[in-house]
Formats: sequence, C-alpha cells, structure tokens
Amino acid sequence: MTVAHDPTDHHVSATMHHEQAAHFHREASVHYEIGKDYAHAAHQALTARGHALRALEEGQAASRCYAEHKGSPLPSYLTRSSDTPASTAVALPLSLSATAHHIVAAEHHEAAARHHAKAAAHCSAEHYIRANHETNKALDHGIHALFHADQAAMHHMEHYGNHPSAELV
Repeated sequence: MTVAHDPTDHHVSATMHHEQAAHFHREASVHYEIGKDYAHAAHQALTARGHALRALEEGQAASRCYAEHKGSPLPSYLTRSSDTPASTAVALPLSLSATAHHIVAAEHHEAAARHHAKAAAHCSAEHYIRANHETNKALDHGIHALFHADQAAMHHMEHYGNHPSAELV
C-alpha cells in the first residue's frame, strides 16, 4: 500500500477502490439472483466492504487536503448533526432484497468513482473548491453504498443465515 500525498493520488486510489467495490457488489447480486452459493456471495460482499472502507478513507484524506483552501466547505459527513445518522438520507424502502441492496450499493460506488474522477481533474487544474465539492458528493455516495451493503448483510442473516450453503468453509 502506498501513501498518497497529493489529493489527486487520493482520488485515483478512491476511484479504483469504488470500482472494485462495485464489481464485488454486482458479483454478490448475481449469486443472490440465481439463488445459490450464498457463502460466495457473502465473501464477495465482505470484499466489497473492504474496498468501500478504503475508498472512504482515501476520499476523506483528499477532503482534508482541501480544508486549507479558502472557500472550501466542510465535507457533509463533518457537518451532519450527531442525531442524524448518514443512513437517514436514504429514501429507498428498507424492504429491498439482498440482490437489490447489492445493486444499489454498486450504483452508489460507480457514482462515487465518477465524482472522484471529476475531483481529480479539478484538482489537476487547481480548481480546489470544485474538486472539494465533487469529493463531498463522492463521500455521500460512499456512505449510501455502505448503508446498502449493511442492509444486504442484514437481509442475508435474516433469510440465509441458517442455510447450509451460507456457511463459510
């Protein structure tokens, strides 16, 4: 693992991790869709979560780099009140299937990757406030992706937790 010192490096890394997370969420959704190999689906989801956490870490590091630039707003994850968790911003029903939650998580990761790519371009052009805005959008999508990943995990435990093929071997 390399340490990024430039916001652009953080964006590139975050983009890669979001793309990987989206890939693994889509793989997990396929396993749920065909109705078998839940253990592999759970493994794919866990791998996606690892990439998601790394992407958020990189996005937060990029956001901290912009804090020194005049006019850069605080990231939304820092301005949210403590009594309003990130997950309350999600307007979708919570009764989605594991498949649907993985698909929605993948879509949020793909959106986050696009915003990080835009942020990197803005940063390279020294448009730091624009880059920070794109970073904040990416972080919000990343938080929503984690919410849906958590919902998929809960759905998995409620519906497949005792299923013989749900056990990791």
